[in-house]
Parts: sequence; structure tokens; C-alpha cells
Amino acid sequence: MIHMTKERMEKLILEIPPLAEQHRIVAKVDELMALCDQLEQQQTDHLAAHQTLVQTLLDTLTQAADAAEFEQAWSRIADHFETLFTTESSIDQLKQTLLQLAVMGKLVPQDQNDEPISVLLERDAKQKEKTGKQGNLKNEKELSEILADEKPFQLPSNWRWVRLDDLSPEFQNGASSRGDKSGKEIIVLRLADIDNWKVSLRDTRTLTILEQSIAKYSLQKNDVLIIRVNGSADIVGRFVLCDESYGAIYCDHFIRLRFPREILVPGYLVLLGLSDLVRNRIKHLFISTAGQKTVNQKHIGSLVVSVPPIYEQHRIVAKVDELMALCDALKARIAAAQTTQLQLADAIVEQAVA
Repeated sequence: MIHMTKERMEKLILEIPPLAEQHRIVAKVDELMALCDQLEQQQTDHLAAHQTLVQTLLDTLTQAADAAEFEQAWSRIADHFETLFTTESSIDQLKQTLLQLAVMGKLVPQDQNDEPISVLLERDAKQKEKTGKQGNLKNEKELSEILADEKPFQLPSNWRWVRLDDLSPEFQNGASSRGDKSGKEIIVLRLADIDNWKVSLRDTRTLTILEQSIAKYSLQKNDVLIIRVNGSADIVGRFVLCDESYGAIYCDHFIRLRFPREILVPGYLVLLGLSDLVRNRIKHLFISTAGQKTVNQKHIGSLVVSVPPIYEQHRIVAKVDELMALCDALKARIAAAQTTQLQLADAIVEQAVA
């Protein structure tokens, strides 16, 4: 415990100006603090108005009824881009809008030569009939019903609303072991190893794990890890792409997700997980217990997602990667400018009081 004693207080040395000057100092500080409060309130009001304006204009993109209306909305934003996107918050708003456009089929041009997902389902069903074996996907008649209120927007003609469970996902909860007496030393990924929704190997830990457990919880390139439990609603249910085979397993804070065939590009699945389409749904699904929020395999399987043709998925992922890199570069420039402004302000104040 940190405390102050009477004896120490009495020994403090204070600079005391003349009484008249004390009154002048108090009056001047009150005047300047009131001005600071006024400037702070003006800045808060300005930022709130700016955020509202940015969101309103971005909403015109996602709400555009056709290509002409979308083009008009984008032209309006492009004409004032340097004025609108001047804060880190506004760039984050832009990022979320880009994700929403991606999963709505409005980010890249449609190619009517792309094979629709429905054709893939039909072909798999016919293959089952021909071979007498069970296919990887359900046919049209086996698909679970998707209600109208589960379809928040209209999709392009060659897209499809699909429940993840209907794509035969392979789920596996992570290892709960805190180490075995025998086995092999291997990296065990934790929540601490997730940085900006990506796997980071900068500060990992290793444990001795049985060989059969390593095989069960191994990670392959293109696996998707879902954060199963956390105290924050913003973290639980996030999708993390394994962009390589890390030579690692994962702890029980995660669920591993795989698909038995390439019906969903892993990068597109991660985009879905970042979008409001999935985030808003997950927030209504998770279970809260003792301050912890949890999602399970059933929750993830119940998610209704928009699925474009496989080639369009690749184009969407490439375009989103390109645009997100530009957004990050713009955010870095803003942060650098703000640092320069603070340094300049500090220098001016230091000169004034020197």
C-alpha cells in the first residue's frame, strides 16, 4: 500500500508566490481550463458529426438497389474522399463497409460463366446416385430451410444462401491437456498467439504432448481457427486463418474448422467471419457464463452465409486484401500526421513557458 504520513507532509517544500499573484494564477488557470473544456467539447461534437456523415454515405453503398445507384453513391464518396477519411475511426468504418460489400456480391464484377454453387450441389448429388456412395455435400432436397429473416439482402443470381452445416464442415475443439508425461515437444497455440486476427509465432510456448493427441489437434495450411471462449464479445467467435502448417497444435480456447472439399475458399470464410453478416449473428448466439462468452460447434454450423461461385471467392479475397492494405497505409499516414501535430504542439508550449 502506498500512503502519506503527517510527518512527510509537513516536510514538503512548496513554491509560494505572493498572495495577489496566487489569485491571478487561479483566475488564469480557471479561464484556460474552461477554454480547454470548450475546445474538447467542440472536437467531440465534430468527431461525432463526422462519423455520422461517413456512416451515412457508406450506407448508400450497401443499400444501393442497382449498379447505377451504386456508381452514383461511390462517385459521391470519391469526390470527398480526402475530407471524409481523415481519422482512424472513419477508416475502420470504410473497412467494415468493404467487407459488407464483399459478402453482398458488390465488390467485384460478376462473371456469368462462373459455376454457381447450386450446380456444384446438384453434381455432387448425381455423383452419389451414380456411385451409391455418400457425397461430401447435401443435395438440394436435403438442405435445411433458410427463413426470409435470415437473408438480410438480395444476392446475385449465381450466389446462394447456405447454412454452414449443409457444407459438411469438420469441427474439432482444441486440446485441453496442459502437458503429458511422455510424447513430443510441440507448440501449443493460445489466444496470446493471435495478433490482429492472425497467428503470430513470436512468443509461443511448447508442451510435451502425446503423439496421438498431436495427430488429432494438428494444424494444416488453410485450417480456420474459431475463438471459442473469451470475456469479450468482440473476440469470441472470430475466425483466424492458418496460412501455413505451423508444426503446432491449438488449445481448447479454439475450434478448428475444415471443409472436406473446396466449396469455400478459406480466405473468403475468414472475410465472412469478419463481416457484420456473421458478427451480428454470433453475438446473438453465444452463451455467457461467469463473465465468459462461449460459442460451440452447433452455433457455428447454424450460421447462414452468402456463398459466391468458387472463382469469384478468389477474386473477392484478392480485392479485399488489396483494399485493406491501402486502408492500413492510409491509417499509418494519419497516425504519423497526428504524431507530428503532437510534437509541434509540445514544442510550441515548451517555447511559450520557457
